[in-house]
Amino acid sequence: MVRTTRQFRSRLADLHLGSYLPLYNRLTEQQRFAYKLLAPGLAMMFLIHFIPIIWGTLISFLGVDSSYIYRWHAAPFVALENYQYVLDPRTVVGGRFWFSVRQTVIFAVGTLVVTYVLGLTAALVLNQKFKGRFVARTLLLLPWVAPVVVTLLIWRMMFQQQSGIINNILMSIGVINEPIYWLIGDNAIWTLVLTHSWTQFPLVMIMLYAGLQSIPEQLYEAAAIDGAGRWEKFRHITFPQLKPVSAVVVLLVMLWTMINFTAPYVLLGAQPPRAGQVSILYIYDFAFSNFQFGRGAAMSVVLFAIAMTMALAYYKYLFDEDFTEGDQ
Repeated sequence: MVRTTRQFRSRLADLHLGSYLPLYNRLTEQQRFAYKLLAPGLAMMFLIHFIPIIWGTLISFLGVDSSYIYRWHAAPFVALENYQYVLDPRTVVGGRFWFSVRQTVIFAVGTLVVTYVLGLTAALVLNQKFKGRFVARTLLLLPWVAPVVVTLLIWRMMFQQQSGIINNILMSIGVINEPIYWLIGDNAIWTLVLTHSWTQFPLVMIMLYAGLQSIPEQLYEAAAIDGAGRWEKFRHITFPQLKPVSAVVVLLVMLWTMINFTAPYVLLGAQPPRAGQVSILYIYDFAFSNFQFGRGAAMSVVLFAIAMTMALAYYKYLFDEDFTEGDQ
């Protein structure tokens, strides 16, 4: 086995695959080594992400319906017709699609705010020295390590209008006088935000906790000598020092929430109430209920473009500025 592996590596090296890549000869040995380490990850990303994206984009220009499920490549080329249809707010489909985009933005921004506040609060508590910190850290990670579908189903039962424990608790302490419909009506989007935030905040907590651990203690000691209190230390030291980690957290939570399918599908079902109809659910329902895969692919490409535009703008105006300042 070892001999076979060595022979394979030797033959692979003899091929000099790098010489076929543009600009490869201009790279230093250190840069070549870095790209070799990145190669397996890039290959997997190309296989898992890029090929489906390219495939979906191709289908969005074709009239793929129930007649061409098994022969999608034989479907007629319709150019931009699918995009014109789904982007026109005057049509029923276009109006619903833009409404779902709006609900998706509310879902993403709401989840970001709740997860960041919960994650930062938990990280600040864990950063203090107290007895039982290890146990507290383990318990706070449970929502992240537990199977997400099981967690969502439990929340679904808790939010039931008649038998749910949440309505029973709120009525028993006098907060509400009659049961609230959490899973239908206008409350559905906020129920979705709270539930998804519960499954995501431990990851935010761990990332911010790692950022807190990297802040030099000397900064706090110098601030204490200058008479700074807890709020001044948090405002002028902790929060600015967490900016790089917070930037990554904001970007990841926003993107992951916009394309999240599991939480809205398990919590609200395949055909959710209007308030909970985020884009990913609407695209799924429209494409597979009406067998309009070409138009469904067009909506997916639009959602992908919106997410990428937001990510690039965020990257340019935050990450790029920090890296430029750091290089100077």
